[in-house]
Amino acid sequence: MHHSGNAHWIKIAIRAMRDALLFAAAYLLANYARFSMLFRMDDYVLPISIGAVALASSLYILGLYSVESHRRRSFTFHLILLTFGFALALLAVTLVGYLSFDQRVGRGFMALGCLFSYPLLVLNHWLLYHKSSIAPMRVAMIVENPEQEEEYERLLAARTHGVHVVGYITAPDQESEHPSRLGSLRHLRKIIRQHKIDRILFCEESMNSESTRSQLRQLRYLGFNCAPLLSLYENASSRVPLRLINLNWLIQTENPSRNLYFSKLKRLFDILSSLILLVLLSPALLLGMVIVKVFSPGGPVFFRQQRVGRFGKKFSIYKLRSMRTDAESSGPVWSTVGKDPRVFPGGALLRKYRIDEIPQLINVLRGEMSFVGPRPERPEFVSMLAKEIPFYNERHMIHPGLTGWAQVCYPYGSSVEDAARKLEYDLYYLKHAGIIFDFLILLDTIRVVMGGGLKQTADKQTEVPALSEAVYPSGISPLSDRS
Repeated sequence: MHHSGNAHWIKIAIRAMRDALLFAAAYLLANYARFSMLFRMDDYVLPISIGAVALASSLYILGLYSVESHRRRSFTFHLILLTFGFALALLAVTLVGYLSFDQRVGRGFMALGCLFSYPLLVLNHWLLYHKSSIAPMRVAMIVENPEQEEEYERLLAARTHGVHVVGYITAPDQESEHPSRLGSLRHLRKIIRQHKIDRILFCEESMNSESTRSQLRQLRYLGFNCAPLLSLYENASSRVPLRLINLNWLIQTENPSRNLYFSKLKRLFDILSSLILLVLLSPALLLGMVIVKVFSPGGPVFFRQQRVGRFGKKFSIYKLRSMRTDAESSGPVWSTVGKDPRVFPGGALLRKYRIDEIPQLINVLRGEMSFVGPRPERPEFVSMLAKEIPFYNERHMIHPGLTGWAQVCYPYGSSVEDAARKLEYDLYYLKHAGIIFDFLILLDTIRVVMGGGLKQTADKQTEVPALSEAVYPSGISPLSDRS
């Protein structure tokens, strides 16, 4: 009965492929319009293809395919970023011509290509941006008890992009005057036709009812879309709400292709990525070392700190020092979201652009960390968070990462609730991890680093699982998580 839908990377691939094909098709049309035939296409295939790849890649890095792109207040900023990405694609086409004169796209051909491709891309992104208001998915939820009614209210409050919640359906023996009630389960097919429902949602416990299970299975065999509520959140927001997770969900995340990736391919990906980035980022690392020596000459350039790795094994993480040497003289402290008084001048720059994290590539090469995965946490905080947050130790089933899905989707937190929200993204990654997803996270990381870190997002304003007040260990301050 589970309907997992498309993984994040599949949705991204569809959007990127659409843009790339529109760009290439427009240039084919421009070639025909310019020369009244498909002229010298053998020479033009390479620059047009490189331009299409450059367009899709730049738009992804700029965040135009992400969930956050739909949270912007207007399409104007989206259009500005689209125009910038389009300009980068044209630059890529031009550079190919400079490298090989025979493949140079002439000015008239280029102008016609812009004339045809840019409006098509704008229209495509306008439709993508306004999809939720033009053709939202119409859903109804089965509600059989007060707890499920609360879950329905949370669904309404979440205002999930691209989803219109029509109402809820009750058990046959359940009466309600609530304006959102559409009717009884016994009239389920009639309700679907009458209200043009695209998907029926249900909580996992509803499957314990024989009558409800029978109705849903009949719908599925009739070809209608029925799915657990968890799958809607998973597909729409690329995270999994902790309150809806159970042990069955954790077991069902296993699949042969993902296991092969974790056991074989991910290590190869880590080694290649780390070696390449160590070479590319060596100037930034040297600059960071100079900043430390200039602004805080009284201490070491590098420092080590104990973190929790895979299966709870502890290891020492390497970083450029960005704080004063007496930063934790009174005990371990989470870093603050804003200006941290313990950071020396210049250290803030290292932290903002993640220069202080570059030495962790050594941890990746040593096999203590992976390039992509949940960020490693300090043992003092792990013991506390594991008591407060259900399934927290699941994030230790794989190697911690230099970057991760939670880090590119959610800003620095300031509470146990924020740590819980990051775990929701980490669990989503555990289920969908793969080489393509990891590569997309690397591109997302470039965007986040170039922007100086994630800012406060709308995601921090939406529903967060309620957790009891944390009992903090002695000497630990409940500030935000630097990771």
